[in-house]
Amino acid sequence: VSALLAVNALVGGRGSSAYHVFELSARLPKFAMYARAAPEDGPEAASFVKLKVGERMPQVKKWVQGAFAPDVVPDDAGPGFSGLHVVSLRTGRRLGVLFENGVVTVQTDEMELAGDVVQDLCAALQLSELESDADFPSEMAAFQEVLARVDELNAVRLRMTADMADSSNLIKQLVLRAEDARMLGEIAMMRKAYTQLHALNQELIGEYRKRTNNHDQLLEALKEVNHMIQKAARLRAGQAKGRIVASCRNAIKSNNIHALFKIIQSGKE
Repeated sequence: VSALLAVNALVGGRGSSAYHVFELSARLPKFAMYARAAPEDGPEAASFVKLKVGERMPQVKKWVQGAFAPDVVPDDAGPGFSGLHVVSLRTGRRLGVLFENGVVTVQTDEMELAGDVVQDLCAALQLSELESDADFPSEMAAFQEVLARVDELNAVRLRMTADMADSSNLIKQLVLRAEDARMLGEIAMMRKAYTQLHALNQELIGEYRKRTNNHDQLLEALKEVNHMIQKAARLRAGQAKGRIVASCRNAIKSNNIHALFKIIQSGKE
């Protein structure tokens, strides 16, 4: 997040009761924690998102100069300026912002960071609509594992629900059997029924705990799915942003993983 620092400096001699007050203000760019990349910082990111901005390229270059630290932008950032490569001072990961023929390419292996860059660019250029093409193979592979875990947890949940329903019916039968035995005075049969009932009840409690644990894990996995959809949406702006959320959720409901991946990458089914 960009910020404006207000600095008040008091300058005076030792023992003096009078001070000169100097007021300074300095703007911290949103991506101030990025330094110019060096060859030893490793290879460029394999993932990227491409945006078509058309004739707004001069505005994009102006945005770059304001969004990053002054020492990051090359001194010769004139009309031939084609982009910059920086590295995060926090994570050490690289980020590239390149321009060519009206297309802005954001190179990073972090989809969330790409979304931050896209949203800041849209705000600077006042873009109300923006489509994009994205390719994040590592994040998509991890997302596929999350979807597989959701399917597995959901299958386990359904199986446990069916088992608990069967156990509940058996408990009802044992209660009736025990009461019938009590009314008939068959104490041994009554004790046997209540013993079975107690064992089944303990088993049902154990199954309920397992189901609760399964439910918590399923919720966490679904949160990851929703987070991925939101990250994909932040790579777009306007109606495209809302459309991708709806399309992704429809693809998940229909269990169409191929369509889901295509929507995340291109924004279209």
